[in-house]
Amino acid sequence: MSEKVIYIMAMIKNIFIYLILLSMALSDTYKEPDYNLIKKDGKIEIRQYSEYVIAKTSLDQGDMEENNNMFRTLAGYIFGGNTDNQSIPMTAPVITQNNGSDYDMIFFMLNVDNPDQLPEPNNKNVVLENMEIGKAVTITFGMWATESRVEYYKELLDEYILENNLKIDSDLMVAQYNSPWAIPPFRKNELIYKIK
Repeated sequence: MSEKVIYIMAMIKNIFIYLILLSMALSDTYKEPDYNLIKKDGKIEIRQYSEYVIAKTSLDQGDMEENNNMFRTLAGYIFGGNTDNQSIPMTAPVITQNNGSDYDMIFFMLNVDNPDQLPEPNNKNVVLENMEIGKAVTITFGMWATESRVEYYKELLDEYILENNLKIDSDLMVAQYNSPWAIPPFRKNELIYKIK
């Protein structure tokens, strides 16, 4: 194929993905992981989650600027980039986590109980696995999840953890619930730690 045909095909694929994302942005209602609320204290909650199947992609020592490429990798999988060319429902939240050596982005696969029930990804950078969140402490905030806002709410959450003698059992997870087109005052984000 000529370079022009390849370019046109890539543009059509990108336009298709953006149209799907736009339609999701307009509806902005996605299935979310269930949890049991143990305690609520203003914007902070202690929850009990079950185990879920996730699709994950990772970068070595990544940072938040790579989110778009990671999102495209995972979106490609759920929009048919798999061995069955199957579309898989979008869920919320999208979670990012920097664990020191890797920077992960996670989509929840809420319509299955086991990774074997999903088609294999075409992209080797997409991993299907189980994730056990278990007991967690969270703080909810609006607007954009910028580095400065994440740091501000992390400090509030860390103070609560210290005051309540909670024991952290994970690196910080940043959960974003809305499409990029959601208006900032109506956006929902959370910071999540697994706790013992």
